[in-house]
Amino acid sequence: MNGDQFRPKLKVDLKDAINMECEVCQNDHFVPAFIIKKNPPLMSPTGQEMIVPIQVFKCDKCSHVNELFFKQITN
Repeated sequence: MNGDQFRPKLKVDLKDAINMECEVCQNDHFVPAFIIKKNPPLMSPTGQEMIVPIQVFKCDKCSHVNELFFKQITN
């Protein structure tokens, strides 16, 4: 038995959702981009340097990455 049986089913209508906008140019179209993190060997669980790609979304018009997207990877 899992907890999903007791979770209420919500109906979400995306017509009522607010489009996110670029903080710089107010464009509402974004494209995927990656921030590449390098983890030094002393901080790595394997003891070896790690390269970690993290997907974010950048503005399709001006390439800005909203602060909210950075908060997702720094918290």
